[in-house]
Amino acid sequence: MTNSTDSEFDPRFDPAFQPGFDPARHEPRSATSPRAQSQQQTDAYQPAAPTTPPHVVAVDPLTPAQRAPSADTGALTEASEVVRRVDPYLVVLWVISAVLIGGGIYSLRLIGDRITALSASGDFGGPGYYLLQAFTIGAPMLVVLGIATAVGTVFLVAARGRPRRSTE
Repeated sequence: MTNSTDSEFDPRFDPAFQPGFDPARHEPRSATSPRAQSQQQTDAYQPAAPTTPPHVVAVDPLTPAQRAPSADTGALTEASEVVRRVDPYLVVLWVISAVLIGGGIYSLRLIGDRITALSASGDFGGPGYYLLQAFTIGAPMLVVLGIATAVGTVFLVAARGRPRRSTE
């Protein structure tokens, strides 16, 4: 403690930020306080200047022959064209969507033909009738599920944004 009036302040904190501090009556804390020491260390710290500048190397992945248009077609050579990689999971989702929609529509058509055949025969109590009921319930669900898969795949493609260009 530098003077007797400092005893009224909490020693853990700077007196300037405590109630009852008067700059005319109280002297500031000595430079040996932890806060003052850390401030002096921060002020004294200067990062070392790099001795050598960083080296930046520009790499051109294409040779001059690849950059030049080919003489016969005027187009870029195949090595410099943008390579688009197809995501196999998206392809599978599109195929599943098409199969579900197609299967549902085919089932609806089959239901129509089967109802006509059952009406002509009058056999509404056999196992074919119960299978027809299952198809009647399942076919619209297949179509809706296929459409939902297609919409979800479109959303997935849109969320990913444009395909990234890769130079290989």
